[in-house]
Amino acid sequence: MTNLIVAAIDFGTTFSGYAFSFVHQYMKDPLKISLNTWTAGSGGVMSLKTSTCVLFDPKGEFHSFGYDAEDKYSDLALDNIHHDWYYFRRFKMTLYKRMVCLLSFITSVVLIYVQNDKGKEMEAIKVFSSAIGYLKDQMLINCRRQLTGIEESDIMWVLTVPAIWDDKSKQLMTETAEEAGICRDKLVLALEPEAASLYCMHLPLHKDSDNSNYGVFKSGEKYMVVDAGGGTIDITVHEIRENGSVKELHKANGGDWGGTKVDASFKTLLADIVGKDVFEKFSSDNKYDFLDLMREFEIKKRKISPDLNEKVTIKVPVKLSETFCKMNPGISIADVCRRNSKCIEQLTWKSDKIRIEARLVKTLFDGSCKQIVSHLKELFTNPAVNDVTSILLVGGFSESLMLQSAIREAFKNKKVIIPEEAGLAVLKGAVLCGHAPEKISGRVCRYTYGVDMITKFDSTIHPHFKKIVRNNKEYCDDIFDIHVRVGQIVEVGEPQVKQTYKVVEPDQTSIGFEIYTSNDKEPTYTTDEGCTRLGTFTIDMPDTSKGLDRGVIVHMTFSGTEIAVTAVDRDNPERAVTTIGDFLG
Repeated sequence: MTNLIVAAIDFGTTFSGYAFSFVHQYMKDPLKISLNTWTAGSGGVMSLKTSTCVLFDPKGEFHSFGYDAEDKYSDLALDNIHHDWYYFRRFKMTLYKRMVCLLSFITSVVLIYVQNDKGKEMEAIKVFSSAIGYLKDQMLINCRRQLTGIEESDIMWVLTVPAIWDDKSKQLMTETAEEAGICRDKLVLALEPEAASLYCMHLPLHKDSDNSNYGVFKSGEKYMVVDAGGGTIDITVHEIRENGSVKELHKANGGDWGGTKVDASFKTLLADIVGKDVFEKFSSDNKYDFLDLMREFEIKKRKISPDLNEKVTIKVPVKLSETFCKMNPGISIADVCRRNSKCIEQLTWKSDKIRIEARLVKTLFDGSCKQIVSHLKELFTNPAVNDVTSILLVGGFSESLMLQSAIREAFKNKKVIIPEEAGLAVLKGAVLCGHAPEKISGRVCRYTYGVDMITKFDSTIHPHFKKIVRNNKEYCDDIFDIHVRVGQIVEVGEPQVKQTYKVVEPDQTSIGFEIYTSNDKEPTYTTDEGCTRLGTFTIDMPDTSKGLDRGVIVHMTFSGTEIAVTAVDRDNPERAVTTIGDFLG
């Protein structure tokens, strides 16, 4: 069935949103993409994304998402009736930091839980699917305002994921989307840097260093995509092919150095002044005030630039001062500031306001910016990257003047390119991915992929404990038979190397396969360190008339963010099995 609409959900660490466009609109103007405007009740913040927060009632039932969840939880906290509620904020990073799940190509058992601010846990897939389900339902409401009669079967959904996420995290997002009511055959995962690339290909781009304009990237041009989000920094290197498609030149990499690091530095600064115990009690007992404090800082930090010379004034809730006084009787915050080595002549605290000298407030960005710059410098020493002359900076954190300046100063010989609406590049680009997935034509494997097999035992090279006996013959077990290697560029949609596997028993009526990945380029055994089993599948071979002279041809095909593994009976090509999993790194 032809899709009438492509809808994308950008599920970010700090902010999330959705966008969509109709096929007929895309054909006329690819950038005619509809977004929603979100409003925060307290503070009146308006934006094209909403806060990544989700709230469940004491029974564990979904209540609200985004700014609505923030405001409701704050109101509950004001009335001191929030303790039994489940409030999750910025929980996406859970997948990056501690993903533990069991997967197969058919089902997955998710063992990971996410923890709220009270230490209460809830199954990750429930938290994620509730959030995605909410965004999905809001998109449908908005879409039907523009065109009545829209059914879910008319929509192709695109869900963004960081390119640096491992296979298991991506698989959980697929499971999550299905749990939220999105059919698997109507779902595409888009890697965030790739989505940003597609968006920028349709824009006149702005080179920040000399205010000149550039058109769409030219054929053969290589550029580094730095997707700086709230949680992660996602980095890839792309090249534009002659047909206008995008080819990846270096495997995705990065780290958790996003904009939330700046928030963490601000909270650490306050905790150093009032004491860690005071700040933790304040943030735990005064949710409404803590939310207002962080919203206030969010607005202020967007205006901080390297050229800033004046002090920055930040309103601090009175409850923080009161908490300090209760826990430190007879001591004033002003006196503590005067004695604190970080604050001497750089920070003053009067009543409900702190005044911070420009040089101190700018140091809050050091941790994140220095890590990003250091990582980029290391990348540019790689032979596959050192001839790249452009850096494309996208993502919400890319709008920070401090980050822009740090990258510009560190790479004066590179073109630093920042598109209009850099913070929306991934979301809008995801819509374009759904309309034209063929625009991503080549990727670099983050892992080595292969099949677990047995081979004739050789005592001179195989360890004794790997020896097994089948049909009175000695074999070596757990051999990692490589299909594609880490760092190898694979053509999207094209079958990779074909390998033949034979039966080991004359009356064997099926062959089972276990698919593995490894961080190493040349793994020997599937039990080696760094190897992970992705799943299993089986092909039936009921005709045993040829005894041991039977086999199966297996190949892997990388399509989108999925890997399809196909097994074909060598003697009966009509007997084949293809299984698909979201395992592409």
